Amino acid sequence: MAQILFVDPDLTALHQHVGMARQMGHHAIGAPSGMKAIEELSRNPEIGLIVSELDLPDGSFEQLFQSIRSSSHYQRVPFLLLTASIQSTRLIRLIAHGVENSAKKPITEEDLRFLIGRGLKCRTNRQLAGVLHQPSRAQAA
Repeated sequence: MAQILFVDPDLTALHQHVGMARQMGHHAIGAPSGMKAIEELSRNPEIGLIVSELDLPDGSFEQLFQSIRSSSHYQRVPFLLLTASIQSTRLIRLIAHGVENSAKKPITEEDLRFLIGRGLKCRTNRQLAGVLHQPSRAQAA
């Protein structure tokens, strides 16, 4: 199963999502802000999926997202949005910059399972793409 980082300032929702993911067999970690999420990423390099609320304190969503996409280690980690409201133009912009999927809160366990499954499939596809784009030893020599 995957190691998943959930980011949400609503502690009730954060605990609910982490709990649902754990019941599904995943190792789930929660962070209440983008800054705390960045700390968790540095402590947990095995994180393979990030699910974040869009409306984080102090505008830290953009900082979190840029930090992940600029990191050589995390740039291929799928990033999913789970939010109560979003403007379609902002969502389109985020998808263009690498957000893989989104869902509206509140979310059921079944819908979260589907969202996580889609995110993990993106991760597998990105890992395969990375392997396919690496030069072979014969090409490197």
